[in-house]
Amino acid sequence: MFKKILIVVDNSEVMKDVVEYTTTLFPDAFFYLFSIINLGSFSGYYTKAVYKEMNQLSQETLLMLEGLLEKKSIQFTTRTEVGDPVSEVLSFVRDNGVDLIVMETHAGITANKIKLGKTTFSMIMHSGIPVLLLGEDLKSNPSPRILHPTTGSKYSELATRITGEVAAKWKSTIDVLVLSDDKESVKTRVQGILANSKAKGNFSFAERGKEVSSVISQASNADIIIGSRGSPRKSYKLRFIFRPLALDPHIRLVVAFLPKPFLLVCD
Repeated sequence: MFKKILIVVDNSEVMKDVVEYTTTLFPDAFFYLFSIINLGSFSGYYTKAVYKEMNQLSQETLLMLEGLLEKKSIQFTTRTEVGDPVSEVLSFVRDNGVDLIVMETHAGITANKIKLGKTTFSMIMHSGIPVLLLGEDLKSNPSPRILHPTTGSKYSELATRITGEVAAKWKSTIDVLVLSDDKESVKTRVQGILANSKAKGNFSFAERGKEVSSVISQASNADIIIGSRGSPRKSYKLRFIFRPLALDPHIRLVVAFLPKPFLLVCD
């Protein structure tokens, strides 16, 4: 499943919770703590001073996280790069066979947190592997209850398969929310995929036009959401040319609200 996991490290106060949460779910994985110093508009006379300050903060954060991982006997290595976060992460992912990207995002359901950050949006547009998006309120649980929203399309089958695999490993309960009018057909197909992992799901069906509100409402009873970036719409086939088409509009809203940790499967 997920054997090599990259955690995007920033200097936020919740990074310790991010690492604790992720290593609780995947204690047998090898972790890359990846810190990116993004100088952005800082250039010229201020570059050296800004870099020195940001690098010091980065090293302090990494040192704190290293101590946490060592106490848990987790295998890991650290890496610090300078540049654009998305480009640096995806390049490292390709070169090192990383299975999962983990990043903390400031999305949320309060009015001042509804905007989907540029870095988060770009990462889930361009990633070819799953991305685990984590908010600020994290509760580590080795056996989390899973909410799996799905349209039942061929683009969502990988997300369903991963849901079954992690549910079997975590011994978790799965709540499947069907986001399609073809309810019974989707239910039968999803049941078949989950059965391959000896997992079962409790099924419910979202009304047309209420897909997003249904996901957010049911998320209150779940610990983690696992879903697909894709959708059955024809334009999704052009996702490699026009990146904004890679994210289903409904999923984009759920990610923006981020009611719970979201494992977004990017095909």
